[in-house]
Amino acid sequence: MANPLLGVRVTTATLREVPRMEAAAEIARRRARELERPVLVSVTTQVGLRDPLALFARGAGVTHNRFFWSVPAADFEITGLGAAWSFTPPLSTDRFAASAEAWRQLMAEAVIDADRDIPVQGPLAVAGFRFDPDQPPSELWRDYPHALLVVPRLLIVRHGDVTTLTVNGMVDAQSSTLALGAAAARRLQALIGLSWRPGRPPLDVQVDVSLDPDVWKAIVADAITDLRAGTLEKVVLARAVRLRGPEPFDTAATLDTLRRDYPHTFIFAVARGGRTFLGASPERLVSLRNGDVAASALAGSAPRGKTPEEDAALASALLQSEKDRAEHAFVVQMIRAALTDYCDTVQAPELPTIMQVRNVQHLFTPITARIRPGYDIFDLVRRLHPTPAVGGKPGRAALAWIRAREQLDRGWYAAPVGWVDARGDGEFAVALRSALIGRREATLFAGCGIVAASDPERELAETRIKLRAMLGALGVSDEMVG
Repeated sequence: MANPLLGVRVTTATLREVPRMEAAAEIARRRARELERPVLVSVTTQVGLRDPLALFARGAGVTHNRFFWSVPAADFEITGLGAAWSFTPPLSTDRFAASAEAWRQLMAEAVIDADRDIPVQGPLAVAGFRFDPDQPPSELWRDYPHALLVVPRLLIVRHGDVTTLTVNGMVDAQSSTLALGAAAARRLQALIGLSWRPGRPPLDVQVDVSLDPDVWKAIVADAITDLRAGTLEKVVLARAVRLRGPEPFDTAATLDTLRRDYPHTFIFAVARGGRTFLGASPERLVSLRNGDVAASALAGSAPRGKTPEEDAALASALLQSEKDRAEHAFVVQMIRAALTDYCDTVQAPELPTIMQVRNVQHLFTPITARIRPGYDIFDLVRRLHPTPAVGGKPGRAALAWIRAREQLDRGWYAAPVGWVDARGDGEFAVALRSALIGRREATLFAGCGIVAASDPERELAETRIKLRAMLGALGVSDEMVG
């Protein structure tokens, strides 16, 4: 039977694949017996799903582990439900190196059944990291550890007109192969049977600025004093705004609004423990595909104009701003130097251009390279994070200043969020323009780069501009925010 909303033929697209699941799981069971540890089994098939976000929405009442990724401009989307495997490294280890090693071992031993003619296929891990692992986490971020890899139990990937379903599970020597395939098929069938339409987010909300604007401006002023004294070259400061609504927030509807209004950003959501961290980031940290590396320098911001003429004038002023050009140059210099450690043919245009999204425009420089043999995307993420666009310069001194003075637990805000596949390819965004959303409360984050020429009042205004993306997606006027 077919669901008219999704266009999925449930019986032919899932139950028909049970024999393949059984065969792959039987191989995995033998391998698990030899290795004396569980082995991942992964089976991929094509399906007719039109909108992976609908499955993300339907999964809300079934699992606390959900993932959504969308690059609307590239016509690419991912939804993951459940957790077949997860990994958080010990705090005492290098979290990126430990994550890379755990992923390599899992993939080296996995039994993967996928059609080579399908362009998007196989298992992948959702990945996220805390901005600063040395800052003690608050209760707000209790379900988001310093590093996390999760292989979803059910994975839908749509790239253009091709959509795949991947069923993942861990198999040990005693596992029932029949139970693995049948349970996955039943779960997908149950999810498709649930209804979903984008809801209307609460409009009548209470706004709580976590730090008084005057106090925040005083922190900015202190930073400027240290910058002018030469202690730092740049430090990025963030602030948070909390919303409380009378009705539950609809995270799927929020994502639907973001992908419609911000098609040239990275739309992401990681749901855990009843909360969802989501956003529409304009900034790619790094992507790796078939050895090709792409990163983005995004620093220096201005509002959008109300008319085409005003918009062009603001863009021109941004391009000519010495303060913003210097801030942007910090980021470009750091990214190029970082990539040189692991890559060849690192290239970037000499001058930045303007990236425009719905409510703000940025100085933007794309950077490309070719990764050397022996390195992977975790090496790149480790070397790049945090860029001066979200931390500062010098990096360690800026992080120490933020940790001591910012008065905010950033959690996963401004940190790497993305995915990695079985080949080691993947994509990570810097988790900006984001919010951590509970049932009836949401915490929104925004930050800006502070240099010696900064003005506290202007920096506060810039955070208000950057908050508009999430406020608008949640149906809240930015006029309510201090």
